Amino acid sequence: MGTVEEQNKELIRHQVELYNNHDIDAASEIYGQDFLKPEFTWEQNKEIDIMLLKAFPDMKITIVDMIAEGDKVAVIRNMTGTHTGEPFMGIPATGKKMDSNSTFIVRKDNNKVVEVEGTRDLLGMWQKLGVLPSMKEFIQAYIDSKK
Repeated sequence: MGTVEEQNKELIRHQVELYNNHDIDAASEIYGQDFLKPEFTWEQNKEIDIMLLKAFPDMKITIVDMIAEGDKVAVIRNMTGTHTGEPFMGIPATGKKMDSNSTFIVRKDNNKVVEVEGTRDLLGMWQKLGVLPSMKEFIQAYIDSKK
């Protein structure tokens, strides 16, 4: 069945496959009970995932790179989708494509994800959706403000 590291990487691949198939219930089952912080419930986590899929019906997650050591897996993921569905975080459908990377370190115990630390490029996502100005527009606004 392979090394522990390969098994851990396979768990992450499987989870991404479940998300890409929009099987939120099965994807959520991969998380251990201690995964969420006390102020954040399982139901809230699931609602965020559902909101994302409803806003971006063609959402797809791709694993860009993965490295495993012991009980941890470092993964870079790319998420793409078109905002053609329901409002996302109060923003009506823009029809624009989202393309955003995230980097996580995942810790696994007893074949469950028990800890995730990482970052998401939310600024880039909002810029691609047209909610925030692009970096070029930010820089031009700064230059214009100095005139």
